[in-house]
Amino acid sequence: MKCPKCNATINTEQINVKTDIAQCISCGTLFKISENLGNDAYDKFDITNLVDGTWYKTEHNNTIIGATTRSPVAFFMVPFMLVWSGGSLGGIYGTQLINSEFDLFQSLLGIPFIIGSIVFWSLALMSIWGKVEITLNNRGGKIFTGIGSIGLVKQFLWKDITTLTEKKATLRYPGSQGGSLIFEGQKRISFGNGLKQIRLYFLLRAIKSTINKNHWK
Repeated sequence: MKCPKCNATINTEQINVKTDIAQCISCGTLFKISENLGNDAYDKFDITNLVDGTWYKTEHNNTIIGATTRSPVAFFMVPFMLVWSGGSLGGIYGTQLINSEFDLFQSLLGIPFIIGSIVFWSLALMSIWGKVEITLNNRGGKIFTGIGSIGLVKQFLWKDITTLTEKKATLRYPGSQGGSLIFEGQKRISFGNGLKQIRLYFLLRAIKSTINKNHWK
């Protein structure tokens, strides 16, 4: 077993299986045994064996790992949103525009429908063109979730991160999406929601393999 922080070898006397705790004598780090088993498997992971809808590339000093959130759910979401937006917003605000009359009560009533349209259209567009992309380097990295260059960016440093874990989806059914990945430590960063399970698993293995290969953290 290797220390998740300095990669030093952990001797048997530093491992307490009963409490699931081990300590590195080189840097003093305490960590859970169960969360650090199997790192050798990630070292042997073939990064060139890409899953459909994923990518792995290097640019300068950065490693970029990504996956598309493209999903068949788009065939349901897009028609649903056309009906939602056309029916609700068209009925509330369209009639006011046609009649050239402003109705304060109707306008206020339409605000929840505007918010709902923004949220659901975002999900619909993510199911067509969305992506999750992780950029890693020796200091830390960033996680982008969005469409093209428009989206949410979460940045982190390795000194603030202890483990990378997978959170299973609470509701699973045929064709459903996977769960999420979580960087934990001084900061807690969740990402990967909306990805298919196979793509999420590829990200998990590719990120851990890259970390282990470069001895980051």
